[in-house]
Formats: sequence, structure tokens, C-alpha cells
Amino acid sequence: MRRMNNLLTLFTSMSAFFFGCFITTLLTSVDKCPAQKSGVHKLEPHPELFLMVLILSAPRYEEKRNVIRETWLKLGRPLALPYYPEEFVYLPLYGPMGHLQMENTNDQANRLRIFMDWLEGVQNSKTEVPKRNIKLKHFFAIGTQGLSPDLRYQLEKEQKKHLDLLLLPRLIDTYANLTEKLLHSMDALTHHYDFSYLLKVDDDSYVKLDYLLNELVSYDRKLLRRSKEYRDNPLPALYWGYFNGRSNIKTKGQWAEPNYYLSMRYNTYALGGGYVLARKLCEYMANNSHHLSTYVSEDISVGTWLAPFRHVYRHHDPRFDTAYMARKCKKYHFVLHKRNETIMRDLYNGKLCTFEVANEKQLQRPTEYYYDWHKTADKCCDNLVI
Repeated sequence: MRRMNNLLTLFTSMSAFFFGCFITTLLTSVDKCPAQKSGVHKLEPHPELFLMVLILSAPRYEEKRNVIRETWLKLGRPLALPYYPEEFVYLPLYGPMGHLQMENTNDQANRLRIFMDWLEGVQNSKTEVPKRNIKLKHFFAIGTQGLSPDLRYQLEKEQKKHLDLLLLPRLIDTYANLTEKLLHSMDALTHHYDFSYLLKVDDDSYVKLDYLLNELVSYDRKLLRRSKEYRDNPLPALYWGYFNGRSNIKTKGQWAEPNYYLSMRYNTYALGGGYVLARKLCEYMANNSHHLSTYVSEDISVGTWLAPFRHVYRHHDPRFDTAYMARKCKKYHFVLHKRNETIMRDLYNGKLCTFEVANEKQLQRPTEYYYDWHKTADKCCDNLVI
């Protein structure tokens, strides 16, 4: 009888032990598996990429996606531009307090003039340039939860034809879910692909992909070549776009942020029409998505999440025309937000400023500025691009 009791006790103890191990393993695996957030379990394999292009789109906007496929996504494949000289690329170093030193406004203006001179020389040159195959891939991100059978069928049909839709099964595709959409997309892409940089744009943005890609390659080459100069400091992580630091917190309308109480204004962020992020920043956001506070505006969320890091290189660039409304058209713009399908085709065919209208003088377009990183955020944006 005693032996039976001992065996029963042993059996109970072993069962409890193995059950405890099972629960621990299960909980541990969940904690280490942030990829489950997106619900995307399989994507087409692809070799190591330099640039991932993520285009946030809506389920019904197939025509917009088709125009993008027919126009700017073709640029840079292959890349037929001469190397952008590395000496024209700014690479920030750390100051005595351990912060990256951003360009002042005079240097930003000078760098824009250098680019314009280089651009004019390239466009007037008749010298044939060897073509380069830079590895890149694009996806249109679309939430599919709750879609009607007809719309789901149309998306499946589009996917079979193009194989470039990032279908997010756990996301209802609404403006209110835009930040979650970005996180789901980053989650899927960082866990399925090895890329160096990610370009995020909206489906009403036009990108001169060849010029952006060309300069990004030169920046990356220079960073790798000079990496030893950073010694024990982390390499700068690129966050490239058009920055705003004086935007007031919205309290009304679809952009209202009832939970943004960190400061009197939004933290400095790159405007959402388009920006570039280093992979490390994408990984951070994807792997910590369950800890991050999400806000209505996806671009404000990204700026807030990255605010504490000293190694983030916030590269403010007037060539990103990425605000809520198009600025006055300039030849040097290479990310252009708020463009419709007709304008995209015109831009692709070499036309400029086709959106100009008869009452252009009465239309108050946003001003274009250099960002002054040496002043407080409320005085960041007073140095206008002339």
C-alpha cells in the first residue's frame, strides 16, 4: 500500500513537472514570437534586399496600385544613374555628450544646391552610364479582416496576377487603424525578409525611386566605409524624411489624439507621405509593438517611438514633399505626396507641376523650410527654402 502511495506521489509530481514545463515553454514561445501580431505566416522567399518599399493602400484602390506599378516602381530597375558622390553625403558624428550632430540650416541649404548642380549635370550629360541591379522589393499593405466576399475575391485575383500584396488577416482596414497597419506590416516584413532600409509611402505618393535609391546607396557605402570611426558608439540609424517639430496636438476631427499627453506639441516626426527607416528601427518597432502606445497618426507614432534614441539620424530633407498638401512644385522633389493617377503618369513622362491651376496665387501651399536642430521645436522651421 505504501509502495502504491509512493508511486502515485511520484506520478503526480512528474505530471505536474512536465505540465509546468509545457506551460513555461508555451508562454516563452509566445513572448519570443512577435511575428504572430500580423498573422502573416508565409511570404514568397527572396534573397537579401537593399530596399523594401512599403506602400500603405486600401482594399478598393486597385487603380491607384496599377498606376504605381506602371510608373515609379519601374524606376531604378535597373539603376541607370552615376554614383552620387559620397563627399556630397552628410554623415553625422557623435558630439561630446554622445548625441549625433545634425546639419545646421546653412549646411542643409548648401547640400541642396550641390544636389541641384549634380542633377543638372546628370540630366544634360550624354555619357552612357553602366546599369546597376540594386535588390529591392515592394508590397502594398492591405488589411483583410471583415472584407466582403466580393472584395476578397478581387484582392485574391490581383494577388495572383502581381504577387505584391501584403494581406494582413488580423487588421480591419480603416484610417483609425493606420498605426496598427504599419506595425503589422513591419512585423511581417522584418520576420520574413532581410533588408537594409525600408521606404514607407502612401498610395497617393509618387517617388522618383531611381534618385532616392542612388543617394541611399551612396549613404550606405559611406557609412560602412567609415564605421570604425564610431568606435564604441552605435552606428547612426537613418530616419530620412521631411520633419516637423512644431505641430500642435489635434483635439478635433479624424486626426484628434485624445491620448497624446507627453508634451505640449507632438514630438518631432517625419511627415507621413513618405520616409525611409533603417532596418534596426523597423525591428525595434516590430519586436516591441505590444509595449508601444499607438496614436491615430502613424507618422506621429513613429516619431514618438524613436524620440529617446541617441543613434537615430533624423535627416531632414526638403526634397521630400510629404505634407497633407502638395507644396509648390520643384524640380528637385523626389518624394511627392497627394498626387492622383493623372499626375503620376505626367511625372513619369517627365512633366512637372501639372497640378498648377489658374488661381494658384490664391492657393496657400505649405512653405518649404530647413530644420534648425539647434533651436527649440517651436522655432525649428523658420528658415525657408528660397
